[in-house]
Order: sequence, then C-alpha cells, then structure tokens
Amino acid sequence: MTFNDLLSLEVDCHIVASDTAALLLLGEAAGDLAGALCQAGGAPSLARLPAPATLYFGLPILTAPFPILVQSLMTERNTQLSQLSLFGWIEENGILEPRAEIIGLTPPGEQPVLFLRDLDLDRPPEVWLRAGQPARWLRVSGVALLDPTYAGAPLPLSGDEAALAALERVLPPDASRLIAGLRADVAGGVALRVALRQRRKTTDPALMRVCDGWRVLSRAARFARLNPAREPGIARDQMGQSFRLSLPRAW
Repeated sequence: MTFNDLLSLEVDCHIVASDTAALLLLGEAAGDLAGALCQAGGAPSLARLPAPATLYFGLPILTAPFPILVQSLMTERNTQLSQLSLFGWIEENGILEPRAEIIGLTPPGEQPVLFLRDLDLDRPPEVWLRAGQPARWLRVSGVALLDPTYAGAPLPLSGDEAALAALERVLPPDASRLIAGLRADVAGGVALRVALRQRRKTTDPALMRVCDGWRVLSRAARFARLNPAREPGIARDQMGQSFRLSLPRAW
C-alpha cells in the first residue's frame, strides 16, 4: 500500500501554512489575503502552498503520537467500506463493533494492524496534507470562509453548518438543488451524515465524495467566517487566535 491508495480529497483553494499546521482559505480575495498574511511577519512564520492540495483523513491512535491515515474499514461482519462515508459508519457503529479493522498507513509509512478499539474515538478525526521536499506532514487546523459582506470578529462555525457553508463554495453551481435539500434536512433536525446517506444512490458519486470529505473536515478542523478586507496584521492575529496555526509538533 502507498499513500496514493488512501482515502483522500483534492482541494483547489488557497493554503497558508506554518511548520506544523495548514489553513484553507475559501472565497473571493483568498489569494490576496493569503499573500498578505505571509508578508505580514510575526510568529509563526507562514508560507503559501501550491494548489490543488491532497487531503488525507486519519484517526488518532491511543498508543501513538500520530494518526492512522485511512484506506478502508473491514466490519466485524466482513463487509469492507472504502469510501469517505466510512467515517459516518464509525460514528454510528464504533462502539457496537470495536473489532472492526482499520486499514491504512501511519505518516511514517507503516501499516499497523489496528481495530477501532485501538483508536481514541473520543477525539475528532484528523485531516493532513503533505508539503515540501523532503515532504513534511501538516495538520489542517482551520478553514476560513471569506465573506466581504461580513463585519466583526471571526464567526466560528461548527459541525453540519460549517460543512454546508463550505460546500456552498466548493460545489459547482449545478449542485445548488443538492445543497438546498441538505440545508432543509439539517434545519429539520436530520444529521448531515444521514441526509447524505439518503441521497447516496441518486447522486453523482463524485459529488458525494466531496460532501463526505468536507463533512469529516468540519469535525476535524475549526471553521470561521470572516471579512478578507481586514488589515493584514489584524487578520493574521485573528487567524492565529481562531485556527491554531501554532500547533506543537508531536512527532
């Protein structure tokens, strides 16, 4: 198995990164803001990463400082799941099937034998990308949704609302009916993972993959809506406070 075999999602957005963490910028003027943040100076030092970037999805291991990056899951009933929707299956069935096997790689490239009982499922999933030569792993710590009509301090978004807000920016215009239907379901009290499952057989698999990926990302990273017109110094301070770009290096 190689990293190319892992579950992943390609994102075409602007990215700034410290030595340990990455921030995704979505919306108008994202490129200008990314450049300004990197030129503003301060700690941590930030650099722009080329787009598109490939995101990898992982789960924390109880006995290791790094996650396992997931390729597939084998349930206790010998059903193999190999789509990003398996994270939803884990949320619903992880306690019921603790011996379900997780198949994947650690960032150092090892392929351990791990079951759900070996993972810290009380913690959220993790999303990572590789950058530079030699390659280093950066944890995606935040997603900034840029809105020039918004005034005030960054507005935190979480859970399904964060995922839907991001999907409105990354899905093509012809997916507007899908977004509207998902929003209506979530407003009616249906969890996004359930709303997606109900549409899985009638929706383009490529669209579902993007939806599943951003749903997991909304659990793994902090999301916030903010105005990109802020002065670079102010914007940098706000982002540093909102998105944990100074994550300590654990391994």
